Parts: sequence; structure tokens; C-alpha cells
Amino acid sequence: MAAPEGFVAVKRYEDIPEGAIVPFEVEGDERILVKLNGNLYALGGICTHEYAELAEGDLEDSILYCPLHGSGFDVQTGRVTSLPATQPLPVYDLRVVDGIVYVAREPR
Repeated sequence: MAAPEGFVAVKRYEDIPEGAIVPFEVEGDERILVKLNGNLYALGGICTHEYAELAEGDLEDSILYCPLHGSGFDVQTGRVTSLPATQPLPVYDLRVVDGIVYVAREPR
């Protein structure tokens, strides 16, 4: 099946572990997938405070902490939960079709 318009195929849903931060790229843009309680979230993969790969961060409940300075982001909304970051992460719509995860090319 072709990707839905405006979306790109990323991974099989079953290949994404619960509670993991899975990095991927769309046209050179670093992003992450997070699966919490069976729900998937797609976000920008670089901290908005200073360049750091969020795939190397820590996930506590629904909060993702940057590995560099500890900025916190809610993976469900991208909003900042703790400083030093002040800008939210971009959030991307996603769809699961026939077991394949498709992520929007553009943020919400």
C-alpha cells in the first residue's frame, strides 16, 4: 500500500517496544516515536533548548527528559514541562495502516 498523502512509512507497529524512544528520520529531519500504553506519539527528535538527540533521553511516565540539560517534554502534546527549554517540540500526526506506522511530513 502507498503511504497516505502527506505521510511517510516509518516502521511496523509491532517493532516499536512499549516505553521505548525510537529515532527515525524524514528527509534528514530527526524525529522520535514513543509508545505509551499502546498509543504512539511522533515528535521532533532534537531538543528545542540546545542541540541534543532526544532518543538518548529518559522517559518517565509521559515526560521525556533531554540528555543534555534535563529539559522535560510531554510526549503526548510536545509541551515543555521543565526548563531550560521554553519552546515545545513539534508534534506529528500519525496513522497505522495494515500494521505500518505512517508519520506526517509536516508538524501539526
